[in-house]
Amino acid sequence: MLDGAKGTTPYAAQAARILLPAATATGVGLFLVDPAEADLRPVPTSTGEPAAAFTLEGASGELVGAEDGTAAGGLRRLTLAGNIAVTSGVLAGALALTTDYIRTRKQFGRALAEFQAVTVQIADVYIAARALDVAVWSGAWRLAEGADEEAEADLAVGALTATDQALRALYTCQHLHGGIGVDVTYPLHRYFAWGKHHAHLLGGVEARLDTIGALV
Repeated sequence: MLDGAKGTTPYAAQAARILLPAATATGVGLFLVDPAEADLRPVPTSTGEPAAAFTLEGASGELVGAEDGTAAGGLRRLTLAGNIAVTSGVLAGALALTTDYIRTRKQFGRALAEFQAVTVQIADVYIAARALDVAVWSGAWRLAEGADEEAEADLAVGALTATDQALRALYTCQHLHGGIGVDVTYPLHRYFAWGKHHAHLLGGVEARLDTIGALV
């Protein structure tokens, strides 16, 4: 029987089962819980996705894997890799959108891309995107090879990049768009919202630095 509370969980009410970690007598186990057994409370999200927080009181749960924490550790690494990969895709989309915009948008009779200050800023966005890509692919490859400890280091760097440089790069994309960058009828605001959302899921810069410090 499971008791306790869980924070914001995407699609908790819509899912057939909710996957969550819980403390057991021998460690941490992963359990599948029927949403009907949870006291769900809708929570707004910056991306517009449905989500809910919930509490459990005597809910039955189906154990996934062993209770020694190995399944939870493996899922944590895969979830971390997935969050970073989504951020990488978000930044790639924002970079492509911004590159097209500054190539065609003109001021003072010249395309924005012809101004040196603009090219320097979009170059910084490109560098952040490439740095994130390297960490994502390196971490994913090491996970596929079963090198979990090495993957931890790559994913830690990727998570820090996602919460720091990548987020600042998204701010730059908004800046280069001017006012239209925050217009809800223009797609850039969705990239920014997803970037912020995943930065929050990853715990923020300080949490990521603490993780890297612990690994070192």
